[in-house]
Amino acid sequence: MSTPSRPALAAIAALLAVAVAGGAEAKVPKFKTKTIVPGQAIGGLKIGMTKSKAVKTWGKPEHCQDSPLWCQFRADSHIDGFTTNNPFAGWYLKGGKIVAIEIEFAENTAIDPKLVKLKTSKGIHLGSSMATARAKYGLGPASGGEAGLSRAIVKKGNRCTLFYAPAAPYDKIDAIQVGVCGAAGLV
Repeated sequence: MSTPSRPALAAIAALLAVAVAGGAEAKVPKFKTKTIVPGQAIGGLKIGMTKSKAVKTWGKPEHCQDSPLWCQFRADSHIDGFTTNNPFAGWYLKGGKIVAIEIEFAENTAIDPKLVKLKTSKGIHLGSSMATARAKYGLGPASGGEAGLSRAIVKKGNRCTLFYAPAAPYDKIDAIQVGVCGAAGLV
């Protein structure tokens, strides 16, 4: 086994410094509460709020994009030895009002512990098991196909909450979205 050269060590050190600095600079929303209210709110941000009220509640996101208007908090994610910059929290607007709010694991050790603290009154949070979410919300067992296995949807009137476990065996919730059914991918 050979020893890395000085230039190789310097390059590795530079990459590590960028990775650490990128994670440290990511903005985390200023959650006003640690509560997820199914179909209604996450961390104090509520369906029906305007963008300006949302910014006052959570802080200014890094990025807002059109079609639909989606405002995102982003962070460097470290997955399988690669670093990417992905959204981990945000809201969707339609007609100037929030129609959906989403949180998901950032795959970032500085951010994920803060996101896990957000939970429903039934104790469901990022990292909870899908089986527990289904049981606590009276949902039937997972059905066939990837969509039926990876998603659990709580629907009350025109409001929905999506618990999403994207990776097989679809047992750990990695994302939670609340809002108006049919908005921003909500069933």
